[in-house]
Amino acid sequence: MATPLLSSSWYRVAGLKPRLRTHARLHRMRYRGELWYLLQDPVSGRVHRFTPAARLLIAAMDGERSVQQLWELANRQLGEDAPAQDDIIQLLGQLHGADLLQSDATPDVAELFERGQRQEKQARRRSWMNPMAWRLHLLDPDRFLNAIRPAIDLLWSRWGALLWLAVVVPAAIMVPPHWDELTGNFSDRVLATHNLLVLWLVFPVIKALHEFGHAAACKRWGGEVHDVGIVLLVLMPVPYVEASASSVFRSRWQRAVVGAAGMGVELFLAAVAFYFWLLVEPGLLRAILFNVMVIAGVSTLLFNGNPLLRYDAYYILSDVVEMPNLATRATRYWTWLLDRYVFGLRDAEPPEEGARTAAWLAGYAVLSTIYRILVTVAIALFIAQQFFFIGVLLALWAVVMMALVPLVKGVQHLAGPRLRTRRTRVWGVTGGFVLAVALLLFAVPAPFRTVLEGVAWLPHSALVRAGHDGFVERVLVASGTPVRQGDLLVDVRNPALESAARVAEAKVAELEAVYLSTMQADRARAAMVQEQLAAERAALLSAREKLALLAVRAGTDGTFLLLRGEDLPGRFHRQGDLLGYVIDRPRPLARVVAPQEAADVVRTAVTGVQVRMAHAPDRALPGRIEREVPAGEEYLPSKALATEGGGQLATDGRDSRGARTLERTFQFDVAVETGGAPVPLFYGERLHVRFEHPDEPLGQQWLRALRRAFLSHFHV
Repeated sequence: MATPLLSSSWYRVAGLKPRLRTHARLHRMRYRGELWYLLQDPVSGRVHRFTPAARLLIAAMDGERSVQQLWELANRQLGEDAPAQDDIIQLLGQLHGADLLQSDATPDVAELFERGQRQEKQARRRSWMNPMAWRLHLLDPDRFLNAIRPAIDLLWSRWGALLWLAVVVPAAIMVPPHWDELTGNFSDRVLATHNLLVLWLVFPVIKALHEFGHAAACKRWGGEVHDVGIVLLVLMPVPYVEASASSVFRSRWQRAVVGAAGMGVELFLAAVAFYFWLLVEPGLLRAILFNVMVIAGVSTLLFNGNPLLRYDAYYILSDVVEMPNLATRATRYWTWLLDRYVFGLRDAEPPEEGARTAAWLAGYAVLSTIYRILVTVAIALFIAQQFFFIGVLLALWAVVMMALVPLVKGVQHLAGPRLRTRRTRVWGVTGGFVLAVALLLFAVPAPFRTVLEGVAWLPHSALVRAGHDGFVERVLVASGTPVRQGDLLVDVRNPALESAARVAEAKVAELEAVYLSTMQADRARAAMVQEQLAAERAALLSAREKLALLAVRAGTDGTFLLLRGEDLPGRFHRQGDLLGYVIDRPRPLARVVAPQEAADVVRTAVTGVQVRMAHAPDRALPGRIEREVPAGEEYLPSKALATEGGGQLATDGRDSRGARTLERTFQFDVAVETGGAPVPLFYGERLHVRFEHPDEPLGQQWLRALRRAFLSHFHV
């Protein structure tokens, strides 16, 4: 429904003769082909956006025309597009609230002071409600920037861009080969006590240069910068500058460069630090250089470089796609969608957005909310791993700001006068939605499964391996034949070893004869020969032991399965090479590894088991838990389960075996039911095992997963 042309409150303002304050400036802009006007307040640094109709009224506010005359002027020039009286009253209120309006009425000095104090209190409240960003104004840098304007013009020129590329691009190419060295044990290195002081000192310096980049780029195209201050970001002092004057630049690319200048400075510093980091020896200087790279890299990738957060990339995106106030408009658009289509408010005024713009707004609101929650939770968890109390405080703040505050605002909107005509439907739809979500999360059972990894498992005694280097002479037992422990399976020969044994036997026989002949005649020589004889007998014993290892025998009772039996005779094998298996059970066995947080539910509530092989993931085999390996294990049964082998479990890089996990795990033996059919199972290959549990509502599953996360991260 269109806004009524006349207003019952018109008589209050019709006789006023408003005038725009002399310091306010109007700028003509085009966004996505539409004409808009920006009203800039250099004193406060604020910029307000108005339609051409509003601009006509603002430009005519000369202190001579009354509001009634202004409205008549708009009707003469704009005809049917002229604003209604309520629109003009709203415009006057907006200008008055921004302290950009004068009128012929006697100014209420007390009201002006009260408004200024109210704005100051609101600014302080916004700052203190965010413990990650407390804000403090310091000084006006515009005079200093004007003094160094020649240097700024040189840096923000074609030559400066070429210098930046020459430094940053080679560094980006050189980083991947050193990635493991840079990121190894990352959290412990960054949050170590001795590194925190370095981080505390380096961070403000980097951010000061970052903000100087914004200020200099703004000054490069004639903008004014009148505010420099400190933001306590997670209790760390970080400089900031107010470069909002760039929002009135005609070129969107100039506005985007101002937004990207800070990140450009940080990347340049990170590249220079990387070059020196490669050259210097470990020590304080290298630690400082590492922190420069961490600060510049993390802040650029996660914060400033991501348009889903309201940092640099957000303003760059808004400028490039010509959609100012993107986040605010996205929230307003979703509010209109809910009011119009969910609550049935048919007279809700639709936002003046095209189809493409509406798609941008709808998508941005959802994605930015999700990403903001993820980043905040990740920061809280990261800090809580080292400083639990601070992490808990940040988590509580996140719950308040991202759940309670939006909830309160939502309730205020639902109870507000805008929806008073649809009150029954509003509360009915809202209550029904809350009830449906509650039932879905905590009453409706949902499938509950745990998927873990394991290996096709055989005990060590079942593996038939070459005991020593040698050539396979012949296979003594055919594959598939039952054997008993100790049976000879494969005959392996090693001519060099056999020759060494014969030489050792000859030397022993020779020395024994010499010893017997000299024992009575020359006791001193006999003693020397006896020592030589003992050494040769030890060599002979060692040679015979190695010869004995050539005999490949069964380590347990079972069925002998030979690998590549037709190719074995005549082939050379190294010690430890796998030749076959002795299977002592009718069903294959899977050794499954469960992290601590999943072991309990696998141990207590399993209704079914499915096993899939890595080489044939489309084939599911039933299974059953046969036993749990007693006590927790620090080592994996196979490197195939480690992340280095393609698995999911992280291992300790300092372990020479490469199979020691970062925390204890629990292992289960799962018997794979084949139904008597042959299964092409390769022992040692990775298996994916799914444990079915009794159905459980999603809410309970998520609460359990949250508890597991706390157990694994904080051990509480």
